[in-house]
Amino acid sequence: MTDVLVLTATDFEQSGIMGRLDSTLEQTVSGRRWTTGLLADRRLWLVEAGLGAVNTASALTAALEFERPQLVLQVGVGGAYPGSGLGVGDAALATEEIYGDVGVHTIDGWLPATEIGIPLLRQNGEYYNRFPLDPALVEWARRAVVGRGRPCIAGPFVTAQECSGTGALGGERAVRFGAVCENMEGAAAAHICRLYGVSFVEMRCMSNQVENRCRDEWDLAGAAAGAQAAGLDIVANLEAMPEPNASEEASGR
Repeated sequence: MTDVLVLTATDFEQSGIMGRLDSTLEQTVSGRRWTTGLLADRRLWLVEAGLGAVNTASALTAALEFERPQLVLQVGVGGAYPGSGLGVGDAALATEEIYGDVGVHTIDGWLPATEIGIPLLRQNGEYYNRFPLDPALVEWARRAVVGRGRPCIAGPFVTAQECSGTGALGGERAVRFGAVCENMEGAAAAHICRLYGVSFVEMRCMSNQVENRCRDEWDLAGAAAGAQAAGLDIVANLEAMPEPNASEEASGR
């Protein structure tokens, strides 16, 4: 059985972990690379899903139909929201994942998916925009990272297919959702893991501030490396991973 499925959008968000694996086996599924290998006594499965929520949901569904790991660990880069206290290179864990652009635009502004009235998932409750993560798993992962000397905060993440390319939109989403950062895949992964009843943790390092778009200020390589290093801290502490909280209820938001 796979110990940890490491899910990333891109090759560069998993290449550092791949370089640490022994006895690797690589295959291509739907044009994307899956790699299994050993890290010490752990069996890791690296899945390169592709950019965005649809690619993530497709790849993760295919993987979980094939095998159920002990943990799905999503690793990648993110954009830090204004007021989050996160700087470029800082690490964060998701306490919940939020679909930030599923809803309705009205003359009075944006309204969440509850306005439509049809939940994205019914399973021990109704899920609209928000998919809470298991608090015990989040705290276990945070302690694993901090215990290796890496600062790490935990907070809500927003997933959007239209990235915030202005400081105004980033600030609006930060306030609307009470979130610390933004990405393009996490809510889809949280959604699918909830659907399949698989434990899920999301680790991201900040490649940029969410402000008026300026790629010259970004550090994608450094953030990807930092996220992978923190991810390996989590894997190294797998024996202390708590049992999943089967009683957790959806918030219906």
